[in-house]
Parts: sequence; C-alpha cells; structure tokens
Amino acid sequence: MPHLSPELKRYMERVIETLRDRPVKEILSYAIFNERDEVEYYRKLAEHAGRESIKILFIQMADESQEHHDRLYSLFKKLYSDEEPVKVDAPPIEVAPFYPEFETVDDYLGALGYCMQSELFAQQTYELLSQKATREDSRVLFAQLADMEKNHYERLKKAYDLLAGFNARKMLPEDVSPGGYLFPDRIKARYMLLDLMGKGLKPYVFSRDPSKRLFDWFKRDDINAVWVSSAPVKGVVTPGSLISSKTDLVDLLESENAVLLIENFETIVVSGGFVRAFDMVSILRDVANCVRLLPPRPRQGECPAREGVGDTRIGA
Repeated sequence: MPHLSPELKRYMERVIETLRDRPVKEILSYAIFNERDEVEYYRKLAEHAGRESIKILFIQMADESQEHHDRLYSLFKKLYSDEEPVKVDAPPIEVAPFYPEFETVDDYLGALGYCMQSELFAQQTYELLSQKATREDSRVLFAQLADMEKNHYERLKKAYDLLAGFNARKMLPEDVSPGGYLFPDRIKARYMLLDLMGKGLKPYVFSRDPSKRLFDWFKRDDINAVWVSSAPVKGVVTPGSLISSKTDLVDLLESENAVLLIENFETIVVSGGFVRAFDMVSILRDVANCVRLLPPRPRQGECPAREGVGDTRIGA
C-alpha cells in the first residue's frame, strides 16, 4: 500500500472504525451517497477541461459513477423495497472539491494525480473494511465497492501515464510527427486520438467493437467507426478486406485531414497474414509522412515539408 500521510491514516482509521460494524443497509446507503457526490464532482471537472481527452475521461468517470450509483440503488430497493437510502453519519470517501484551471499539461497531470490518489484511497479503505468488517455480508459488499474504485483508478492512470510520457519529452500529444505509431494499450490510443481530433483531424476508427459501442465510449457521434470482424453481419469489414482496401485508406490520408486508428492489429495479422498486414501499415505510415494538413495536395512523387499531422496510428 502506498505511503499515506499521518493525517490520511487517521482519516482512514476513522472511516474503518465507523463502518466496520454497520449492517449492509447502512453501508449501501453510505456508498450510494458517495457515488452521487462523485458524479457531480467529475461532471464539474469535465466542464473545466479544455483538452478533449481529459474532458471525455471525466465524462466517462461521471457516467460510470452514475452506473455504480444506479446499481447500488437497485440492490438497496431489492433488499429494502419500502425504504430509501439515508445519509450515514460516517466520514465520506469522496474526492474533495478541486476545480483547477486547465491550461497546461502540468495542470492536467496535477488534477489527474489528485483524482488517482482519491480513488486509490477509497479502494484501499474498502479493501481494509472487507477484511475487518464484523459481518460476513458487509465484508462481501466492501470487496465489491473496492473493485469499483479500482476500475476508476486504473482508467485515470492510463490517461495520466499518456500525458506524463509526453510531458517528460516537453511536448503535447498533438505535437507528434506524422507517421505510424504502435500503442500497446487500446485505451491510451483512444485518448491520443481524442487530442488529435481537438486539433481538427478527422478520425477513422477500425475496431473489433461495434460502432455503437465506440460512440458510447468516445461520448460523441462524429467518429467514423468501422467494425472489423469475421462475423457474417451487414456492414462489417473482415480483416482480410481491410488489408485489401489499403488503396482506399491511402486516399483518405491524401484527401482529408485524417487520423486512422486501427485496433486489435494482432487479429488482422492472424487473419490476413503478417506480410500483407505489415505491408499495409508500412504504406500508410509512408503516406502519412507525406501528407500536408492543408491543401494543396502535393504533386505525385513529391513529399512536402511537415506542416501538420496526417497520421496513421495503430492501437493494440
């Protein structure tokens, strides 16, 4: 467990001492009100964020907190149909009001770092409660609550690691040179795409996820989503067909300010063969290196100076 300040340790001990003997009904009520506060907190953070990736991240966090709230409330009503949750007299595990002015990467890193600490603190507190609670059913509930907070922490950490990596190089995600990039993590690639969209690039996402799922994740419907699958479903592009359509993909890069995100590349390799798949991304990378952000289009065989990003990105 990461080091906690003496003040946080005392606060955690107070929470544990207050909740360890409580029945499930009170613990559910406590968690429901905490999730409600978290929804409001992340919604306000989203309103302050100008960077697209961070704005969408906080919207996602708010939506997930709302889902957690609704799930816990449904469980409460299932167990206690004639009652409503009430405030429990216990120290809250919630992110405190913290609405920074988002202007630089350092600001974003500070905000994300604070949120990560808050989520990790809640996760650790619930984990200890799952061990120390005096009631078996309460221990099970605390373990489930810890998992919810863990998922939040891991989502925040992906965005933090992405921005921290660029910050260490004294650059922003949208400042990358044109070309092809391999991301070992799909979520980080998606946050990168969002920041490139903020620069005015037109996004195309080729994914194993159906289009609706992509729209739900990105929280916007201006993503050009292509479902890549071998399933015999209308509108689906098979991995082999995607490789064969490399000429069309090249046209996208040459005719539009496009950024391409190709997810689950390993499935394309398995289906279409390594040589063909590698040939496709190599061509796209080379074309991206020669694409201007603004017209006119270059003459055949001529690669202009880099004035912007027409880019091919490959996400895991």
